[in-house]
Amino acid sequence: MSHETNGKFKLLHKPTKTKMQVLSLVFVWIAIWNVVYQYLHGAGLLHFELGNLHLGVENWAFFAAVTLFFMQEELSYKDRFWHTLCGGTVGLLLAGGVVATVHLLMGKGLDHATAASIPLVVVVGALILLHPYIPLFFNNVGFIYLIVAFVKSDVMLENLPTYIFSLLLGSLILNLGCSVIITNFTKHAQKKAAAKAAATK
Repeated sequence: MSHETNGKFKLLHKPTKTKMQVLSLVFVWIAIWNVVYQYLHGAGLLHFELGNLHLGVENWAFFAAVTLFFMQEELSYKDRFWHTLCGGTVGLLLAGGVVATVHLLMGKGLDHATAASIPLVVVVGALILLHPYIPLFFNNVGFIYLIVAFVKSDVMLENLPTYIFSLLLGSLILNLGCSVIITNFTKHAQKKAAAKAAATK
């Protein structure tokens, strides 16, 4: 991926050894959970009943959390965690609201195009215009979860609890895990470098 640094275009970068080490650990963590997910999915252990509520783990909602976590490079790891969890949840709830409103408006006689346009305009407007005021809840993560949730709009309301549950698990397992790995490894590397520098004086 190309970057622009100090106004100068640079195609390739030379990362530090510490950065590559910590990214390698993050990769291993995500890879392990991908294997775990595939095993549990194959064994049929990712769907269960909680009272009258059917819950499960949806692949895209679970793994999109960590992808979006690392895309928010301007934020601290703590802020990335909360922006992903809160923004994604808002996006999913807005998607559910859009689908429910479309059904309601069509039941009142509106054609599908009009019934869909009204709530979509309101929701997109909210994500854009409320972002400067409440970025924790209205951000690009929510916009992405909103869009992807519409891929299966016919079962959106039925699957909404599963999507939110999957986002929560992805945030806790993948994002929180990555945050702990990065923070602890970076602190360890800094202490080691400080000790080495002090020894050479």
